[in-house]
Amino acid sequence: MTDPLGNVEVREKDGVVVAQVAGELDLSNSPATGDAIEAALPSSARSLVVDFSRLTFLDSSGVAMLFRLVRRLGDHRQELHVVAPTGEAVGRVLEIVEFDRAAPVHTSLDAALAAAS
Repeated sequence: MTDPLGNVEVREKDGVVVAQVAGELDLSNSPATGDAIEAALPSSARSLVVDFSRLTFLDSSGVAMLFRLVRRLGDHRQELHVVAPTGEAVGRVLEIVEFDRAAPVHTSLDAALAAAS
């Protein structure tokens, strides 16, 4: 499934939903991106992995979207895992806001999938 803006692709594998977000995530598209991810997340999924390995820019609205996802998933006893490669700008933003206190941040999709399973 791809959102109308074309920046998120969602797939499910063994009870884990993976949302790969590409390009930029800012005020112009973070609400629609969050809505697309939530719409594709069945209540039967154990975990959601948001993969930012192809994301080049993340602003505060994108960070707020992630915190909303943490709350929504927590309400449904589901887990959120985020992929943000070390040394990239997006990973640095997540470090600054200490996002790992809300949900695990992994350096690779494989590591996130292993933790989410």
